[in-house]
Amino acid sequence: MEKKITLLYDSECTLCVRFKKALEILDNQDRMHYRSIYETAVYFDFPELNQAECEEVVHLIDSEGKIYRGSEVIEFLIKQFPGVKKFSWLLESDSAKKAMDVFYDQINDMRIMKKRKCFRCGKSHKKKSL
Repeated sequence: MEKKITLLYDSECTLCVRFKKALEILDNQDRMHYRSIYETAVYFDFPELNQAECEEVVHLIDSEGKIYRGSEVIEFLIKQFPGVKKFSWLLESDSAKKAMDVFYDQINDMRIMKKRKCFRCGKSHKKKSL
């Protein structure tokens, strides 16, 4: 049995959940396994990870155990899925990689802001205790 790629996602973030659902649609070969960063067992299965880092940026573990973080995850996924693989050439130049980093940073900043503050009412969300 081939080991699956594991994507760690924030199951309490609507952007992250939508991203996960989009990947599930693209993953027609069922190569991905999705795990919430709030699942305690994740940190037993992957002791080199810690929850605080996983809450800050997206993490992915490939089928060989290599860990990708932040924009590296986006680059990895673009190269893996046939539906978006045709765009992988966009990542071949240094300037494209820098643009991907900026894109990821902006999306991640939005994700963090969304978790901390409600865009509708402007009130801060209370952090849930684990």
